[in-house]
Amino acid sequence: MDHQILFVLGVLLGNAVGCLLAVFCLVRMTDQRRSARSRLLLVLVASWALVETARDDMLFVAATAIHMSDYQVHFFLAPSMVLTVLAVAFTAGVLWLVAKHPHPVWTAGAGTAVGLLLGVMSLQAALAGRTSSALSIDTVNALVVAAGLGVATGISVWLGTGATRRSTIATAVTLLAICLTIAQYRIASVVTTDPSIQVDSDAGIDPIQLGVFTAVAFGIRAIALTVMSIIDESSLEPSPDQDLLAIRDRH
Repeated sequence: MDHQILFVLGVLLGNAVGCLLAVFCLVRMTDQRRSARSRLLLVLVASWALVETARDDMLFVAATAIHMSDYQVHFFLAPSMVLTVLAVAFTAGVLWLVAKHPHPVWTAGAGTAVGLLLGVMSLQAALAGRTSSALSIDTVNALVVAAGLGVATGISVWLGTGATRRSTIATAVTLLAICLTIAQYRIASVVTTDPSIQVDSDAGIDPIQLGVFTAVAFGIRAIALTVMSIIDESSLEPSPDQDLLAIRDRH
């Protein structure tokens, strides 16, 4: 039980870092003082942070909550890699439209669409395991969880996009991180094995290798957050008022 609590806290921390990075970018991507290239970078980083966090932390949940009792489990990641690229591209397209036209209704709708996609990513990651028995999933409950994650993500994206108050930003990060963690463990709970159907489980990486993979992914997230916060101020372009003040100072 103690180990399970530590695992849950670790997943929550990983999700929190990814959500903080995403919201950090959502707050700034609507700022018209930034160049189009800077705003596009923010959109791409936010998209990658959301998709990568949902996938990799779900993989960790799968290794620790679903398959821990099966020592023959392997994780076949090739499909999720392809899906990740497509998901990041879709998310980036949606968020870029939000960055250009940050209307509250459109922002909430776009966030909900992204949340549903994160649910799909989590489902695919949960089914990436290969054991000696066939995996099955309760489709109805899984879809309900994905729908709930979609709503929570929509609210968080709506709160975080262009936010100016720290309390609002903190609420967006906290809500998204907690709901994503709950969704991942709920998805894990509806994935079961059928011992009556034997399958080949040799393809993929083992849980130890997967643990290293997810730890590296967490480290990249943390580094990306640090780098983005360092270079953030240099991305701002001076406003017309600031230009006038600079001219007056020179004279």
